[in-house]
Amino acid sequence: MVLIRQLLIASALALFFFSGPVMAAQIEVLWLGHATTRITSVNGKVIVIDPFLKKNPKTPLKYKDLKALGKVDLILVTHGHNDHIRDLGELAQLSGATVVGVWELIRNLGALGVIDASKSIAMNKGGTVAPLGRGIKIHMVPAEHSSSAGLRTLGLYNPESGGPIDIEGGAAVGYVIELENGFKIYHSGDTHVFGDMALIHKFYAPDLALVCIGGHFTMDPERAAYAVRELIKPKSVIPIHYGTIPVINRTPAEFKAALGDAPIEVLDVKPGQATRF
Repeated sequence: MVLIRQLLIASALALFFFSGPVMAAQIEVLWLGHATTRITSVNGKVIVIDPFLKKNPKTPLKYKDLKALGKVDLILVTHGHNDHIRDLGELAQLSGATVVGVWELIRNLGALGVIDASKSIAMNKGGTVAPLGRGIKIHMVPAEHSSSAGLRTLGLYNPESGGPIDIEGGAAVGYVIELENGFKIYHSGDTHVFGDMALIHKFYAPDLALVCIGGHFTMDPERAAYAVRELIKPKSVIPIHYGTIPVINRTPAEFKAALGDAPIEVLDVKPGQATRF
């Protein structure tokens, strides 16, 4: 009896010390080129941000088939430009996912039938929603950028109608995604650096930031480095939104150089390369 008890205790200790780290659930962040990102939470909830895949020159061939994304529970849209919502309608229909975005954009896309209005959440900067349950919070934060949606790209423009080529997209935004275990991810969307990024640090203290660096339409590496080092102050950063078209030809190497000796880990991942936390 004593021997059996000792064996049970030894087995329990071995399971605790040796199996624990292996069995621990992880967060997966999969950057797919430009701003498109797939996040898988510790409990397997899947969030896709700014779906632009089929015509994205940096998206790996595998993911140009939207079915390769697998199960998608939630789609977040930062703004209405074509290089951020080009595959929104198809992915939303394919996956049945709820779509979250700024009020004007979501309402207009719903009215036009691009997305199912009944499976969308239209909100605004400063708001928080939890469409995946109380364990995951989606915080909408400011961005400095424009926003409109191109009807031609969405397959809705009729040149004979004389109607507008673009529809109102409201304001551009970013997101802080707060996951079940408290890990927080900031996605900048398209933005210039602005002083109130310091409030993103103060209110949310992101663990990971996905930050645009391409320049021309957004921050360049030098301004992105300032934003990360002085204002947002995450533990780690993944540079995004570069290298897809000639005018946004800046690089992570330039971002690293501009960041200097700041105690922030730069994860220079390639599109399709998963990172786990």
